[in-house]
Amino acid sequence: MKNTFRLLFLTFVLCGLVVSSAEAGKIAPPSILTDSFDKYELGILLGQNGWANYANGDAFMVESLSQKNKAVHVDSQSDNVITKTGVSLADGRQAVMVKTDNRASWGNVPDGNVQVRISDASWGAGTRRFVAVTFKADGNVAYYDKHADVYQNFGTYIDKQWTPLEIEWRSSDKTARYRVNNGVLTKAVWTDWMSFPQSDTFTSFNNVGFGFVQPSGGAGGVYFDNLK
Repeated sequence: MKNTFRLLFLTFVLCGLVVSSAEAGKIAPPSILTDSFDKYELGILLGQNGWANYANGDAFMVESLSQKNKAVHVDSQSDNVITKTGVSLADGRQAVMVKTDNRASWGNVPDGNVQVRISDASWGAGTRRFVAVTFKADGNVAYYDKHADVYQNFGTYIDKQWTPLEIEWRSSDKTARYRVNNGVLTKAVWTDWMSFPQSDTFTSFNNVGFGFVQPSGGAGGVYFDNLK
C-alpha cells in the first residue's frame, strides 16, 4: 500500500513538473518594437532611432528616471502623437509600460487622454487598420470597439504606478485581444479576441504610436517605457 502511494505521489510530482516546464517554455509572439530608451540621448525623442512625428512629436522627451534608466515623457497641453515603424508582423504581441502622472489634472476626454496604437501605417495614415488602447482620466483602460464605435473599458490602472499593457493580434481570424496589470500581483484576464477596423483586409501590423492630449491646461503627463 505504501509503495502504491509513493508511486502515485511520484507520478503526480512528475506530471506537475512536466506541466510547469511546458508553461515556462511557452514562447511569446514576436513584437514590432523592442526598446528600453536607456541608450537614447536625453531631450527630444523625435528623430532618435526612427521615431517620427505625426502631431507635435517634439513634445515627447527622453528623461532620466535613475542613473541607468530612461523613459519617454510627455505633458504638453496640445494633441501629441509620435510613431515608429518596426518589424511587420501578421501575428504578434506588443507590450509597453505606461505610468500616468497626476491624471486628475488632465481634463476629461471621453475616448481617453493617453493612447497606444498598433497599425499598418503611421497613426491615421494609410488604410486605417489599427488596434488601440486608451488610459482615461477616471482610471479606466479601454480598447477601441469597431462595432460600437466606442472605447470599451476592460481594466483599471493606478496613477503614478507603472502599468504593463499588452496587445496581441493574429492573422488566423484577423482579431486582437488586450490585457493590463493594474498594480496587483494577479494579472488581469485577456479580453476576448475581437475584430478591428478593416480587419477583413488585414495582412500585418508594423507601426507603434503613442498619443497624449490634455485639454485642461493641467500639469499632468504620462511616461512610456520598455517596449517588448
